[in-house]
Amino acid sequence: MTEPRDDPEVTALEAGTAEDNPFFASALRQAALAHLADGKVSLARATGEDGRLLALAPIRPTRLGHLIPAVAAWVHPLGPLGTPLLDREDPDAAAGALIAAMDGARPGRRILAFPYLPLTGPVAEALKRQARIEGRPTNVLGAHPRALLLRASDNAPDRLPPLAPKKRKELARQFRRLAELGTVTLDHVTQPQDVAAALDDFFALEASGWKGRRGTALTLRPAERAFAVAAVTKAAATGDAALHAIRLDGRAIAMLVSFRAGATAVTWKIAYDEAYARFSPGVHLMLEASRALMADPAITRIDSLAIADHPMVDHLWPDRLEIGTLVIGPKGGGFALALGLALARLELAARPILRNGIRRARKDVAAMRARLSRSASAGSPEG
Repeated sequence: MTEPRDDPEVTALEAGTAEDNPFFASALRQAALAHLADGKVSLARATGEDGRLLALAPIRPTRLGHLIPAVAAWVHPLGPLGTPLLDREDPDAAAGALIAAMDGARPGRRILAFPYLPLTGPVAEALKRQARIEGRPTNVLGAHPRALLLRASDNAPDRLPPLAPKKRKELARQFRRLAELGTVTLDHVTQPQDVAAALDDFFALEASGWKGRRGTALTLRPAERAFAVAAVTKAAATGDAALHAIRLDGRAIAMLVSFRAGATAVTWKIAYDEAYARFSPGVHLMLEASRALMADPAITRIDSLAIADHPMVDHLWPDRLEIGTLVIGPKGGGFALALGLALARLELAARPILRNGIRRARKDVAAMRARLSRSASAGSPEG
C-alpha cells in the first residue's frame, strides 16, 4: 500500500511522539509500505475526540502461535523496532485510541500484539495502563535485552566503556598496521547528493562477503534493495540517514548505515571486507560511528537493533534495552488467548534448537565440500 505524502497531522505527531521510532517515521514507513508490505498491511490512524491525530502505526492481521487470529503492529525483518507513534502530550489517550483502531469492528474482543516493543518505555506503559482500564490481560513474549548507547550528559556524550588496556592496545596496533597498507580515511556521509554513491558502495561491500554467499545481501533481493534505496534517499533528504565508512586508499573496507528520528538513532546495517578481518574493521567502524552520532547534541540514545548477546556491540556499548512482544488480550482473556500464548512460547523455545541444527548442518555441508575438493585435487594430474 501507499500513503499520502506531506500530511501535516502526521508531521506534527512525528515531531511530538512519546517515543521515537525511525522505522515508523515517514521516510522509512513509506518506503516499507511501498516495497515490503503485502495487501494485508494497513495504516492505523487514531484520533482523539477533537479530531486531532493521536497515534499512528502500520498494522496487519496475524496469528498468535500460528493459530489464533490477532492484529499486530507490522514490523518487517528490516526494521526490528515496533514502537507505535503515540502523542507525547497525552500518551494514555493515544494508547486508548490506537487500541480502539486496532480492535476495529470488534471492540475489546481482539487479541492485539506489539512486536519488538521497548518494554519499559512510556509507550509500553501507556498501552498496559489502557489495557488494565479496559479489563484486558497483558502478557510479554520473547523478552530479551539488546545493546543500547545512552547519552550520559551534554558535557560527556561519549558513554563508550573504557576498553581493557590489552584490548585498547590491540585495536591501536591493528589500526596502525592497516594504515601501513595505504591511506585510511573515516567518512560520515549525510549529504543527499553523496548518499547514492555511498549506498552503492555499501551494496557491493555487503554482497562481497558471507551475506552475498548466502544470498541474503540487500542488493540480491530486489524488494529489499528497493526499500533500502527509497529509505536512505528519503531519510537523507531530511538529514535522518548517514553512511559511515572506513576507506583504504578511497575504497570502502567497512560501512555502516544509520537512521535517526527525533532523539533516537539506530545502527541499521554493517558490512566489511573479509580480506581485512584481521584488523577488526567492524569494531573500529562501530566505535567511530557511535562517536559521530553522539556528537549531535539532539541524539540521546542509539539502538543497535542487535540480537541478544551480540558478540561485537555488546562489548562496546554499556546500556541495554529490554525488548519483546506485548500481547493485549480480549476483555476477560479466554481459552483462545491462553492457547495462542502457549503455542507462541513453544515456538520461541524451539527456535534456538532449530538454529543450532541449521548451523551444524551448514558446517557439515562445508566440511563435505572441503573433503570433496581435496579428493578431486588429489586425483587430478596436477595432484
